Amino acid sequence: MKTRPYLLVVLCMLVNEMTSYAQSQISPIPGWDMDEKSGSYIFKPGKTAGDTKEFVYEIMPVDKGEGQTIEDWFSSAIDKDVKESGFILPAGGKKNITTNQSIFSFSTELTDKKGKALYVTYIAYQLGSGENRLARITSSPDVKYYAAHMRPVADHIGQLAKHDASVTVSNKQTKGNHPHNKQDAKTAAAQHAAIVENGLRSQEINGILIHLDYTTNAEGKMVRNYKPYLVLNDGSIYGDPVLSPYSLDVAQSKQKEPQKWGTWKLKNNIFTVEWTATRETEKWFKNWFWATPAQREEKLDGSFMTVNGVENGSVKSAENALASKNIVFNKDGQFALTTGNNGNAAVPASEFSKKNEAGTYTLNDYSMELRFNNGTVIRRVFYFYLQGSTHFGIGNAAYAPKQSAESPASASN
Repeated sequence: MKTRPYLLVVLCMLVNEMTSYAQSQISPIPGWDMDEKSGSYIFKPGKTAGDTKEFVYEIMPVDKGEGQTIEDWFSSAIDKDVKESGFILPAGGKKNITTNQSIFSFSTELTDKKGKALYVTYIAYQLGSGENRLARITSSPDVKYYAAHMRPVADHIGQLAKHDASVTVSNKQTKGNHPHNKQDAKTAAAQHAAIVENGLRSQEINGILIHLDYTTNAEGKMVRNYKPYLVLNDGSIYGDPVLSPYSLDVAQSKQKEPQKWGTWKLKNNIFTVEWTATRETEKWFKNWFWATPAQREEKLDGSFMTVNGVENGSVKSAENALASKNIVFNKDGQFALTTGNNGNAAVPASEFSKKNEAGTYTLNDYSMELRFNNGTVIRRVFYFYLQGSTHFGIGNAAYAPKQSAESPASASN
């Protein structure tokens, strides 16, 4: 099988990108069409009038290696896809698979079942626990056309590989004797939202989607509403999430709050939701985007306040009667619900030792665990809704730095 040197040059760029991009979900590529089919995500660049060239980037579902090495699995996966796609490879030759020990790639020229010539690149990497992911790129045989479109593909798959690696590490570290899995009776009784063992797993979650809309407040000012939705890989969507998804009993939730559940589809960058209870359909053509999850053990720092009128009832303990809209975090992993008004003032150490209004926090992916000093433990959905680490959602409340909270924004009410 003949491998063109220029294909390998572009793949070198792809491998380099995989180490530099932040964690993300399978999100759209700006200006590209995106479709989801049977767990695969298919991307095509937007075309100009008269453009007859083709470029298709397909991300396939995670697959079990069944005891194979990643090298053997990749070779077998290529053979299987070539056969199922009806491709015809050049006679003779050996697969020239390249690797940097973390990502594997193979490029060749072939013809499809209609006899059309194509450039094809396969890319694979291992997530851990014997799970692998395969992506395929097919392009019209034009070097410049192929190379130009591989650049955004490199960025995109780099983000996905980073995310998959983060999720795998997170899953390994949360097994066994992690405190999430062992709750004594006293602590469990103190929680006003039970931590369940049959909550969602990371691989079942596509991401937290934010839909931005605008309303007018009592003063006539325009208010931005950042509404979160939990998007699952099985095609379902959950509105107004509060509990950590890893504590959400989906079956029970669908029985008790069916109005929050629906199904979703994404095609041509249009996100469509059909709500199960009402059969109403919403189509979001713009003003939607993916929130960013937290890195494991990531730390927040500073004073924050809710910006949607929802007070800290979403995070306070059952015994806590404090009705503050303010919360402060430090890099030592402590939090405190406060009543102060100066966002720039240092928070006294005594605030973090209060029994019912303070404790320690842990961030992990789309979850925040709050351990109050009185023994109460609660877990809430968590996400960053703007760039950086200063604007985030906890439960159904959106937070911003205290000194800038006059800029109206909100989570779902």
